[in-house]
Amino acid sequence: MRFSWGYPFTTCPPIEEFLTAQALMELAASAEAAGFGAVYVTEHPAPAERWRQTGGHDALDPFVALSFAAAATSQLQLLTNLTVVPYRNPFMLAKAVATLDRVSDGRVILGMGTGYLKGEYHALGVDFDERNALFDEAVDVMRMAWTGEPVTYEGLHFSARDITSQPTPARQPHPPLWLGGNSKLTRRRVAEWGQGWMPLPNPAELAARRRSPPLETTEQLRDMLAYLHDHAASVGRTAPVDVMYMCFEGGAPGTPDWNPQQHLEALHELAEAGVTWIAGNASGRTRAEVIDNLTRYGEEIIAALAPAP
Repeated sequence: MRFSWGYPFTTCPPIEEFLTAQALMELAASAEAAGFGAVYVTEHPAPAERWRQTGGHDALDPFVALSFAAAATSQLQLLTNLTVVPYRNPFMLAKAVATLDRVSDGRVILGMGTGYLKGEYHALGVDFDERNALFDEAVDVMRMAWTGEPVTYEGLHFSARDITSQPTPARQPHPPLWLGGNSKLTRRRVAEWGQGWMPLPNPAELAARRRSPPLETTEQLRDMLAYLHDHAASVGRTAPVDVMYMCFEGGAPGTPDWNPQQHLEALHELAEAGVTWIAGNASGRTRAEVIDNLTRYGEEIIAALAPAP
């Protein structure tokens, strides 16, 4: 079991204290010191105000933010969780990914999805109904661009003739590609060509709003993973798939209901179900609170699950 940590950017408006280079670097370094294997940043470049005020949140640009995290660490993986692929021209996205991977010595994990906010699609001038076609097209183009060889491709909204993209990523043929979302289509994509899956805990009452199947129990997760593995077998895939999931059992350090033993028991159950990464519960309203909670989570949870020397 490995652990990722999400930069504490889950409010509207964002907490000013977290909007500095020093905060990004200090918190990333603290996560690495606590034993986390990755830091992740989400993406919402143009969210609608109604969504922001009804449970949504603001976000930093993931590639800019993760570059500061990279500068302050040496081993921490840099995960986009997740970047909405159809928002960008695939050559632009390929360049951002390759650049960050190069300057970080090969630490990028590209977490991807199609997104679900129509208002954001409209604001960015992207056709929401084309999102799946644009997603598949972008993945094809990026994988070609990352070879560093000339690319010729006739896209839905672009025409590329002998286009060469350098530098190539440090990790070849490309950084790990993780897909977020609960749909069968997402799980088929993971089984066919992805390296990781990021299912989203999703209460039934939010399923329609998020345009994603509900996911509330470990048993539901087992069923979803069974479909993924069955499809992988049907296409002849034998390589393992990383699975990153959230665990809310036992609360979070720094809160009155924090119960590390209950949390550990839930993590063991998730590991048995096939989860390989946990998005760890460690946040706060100030940098000092976050650092304390990262340290506590590392000592009480990550260290407890570390393999014996």
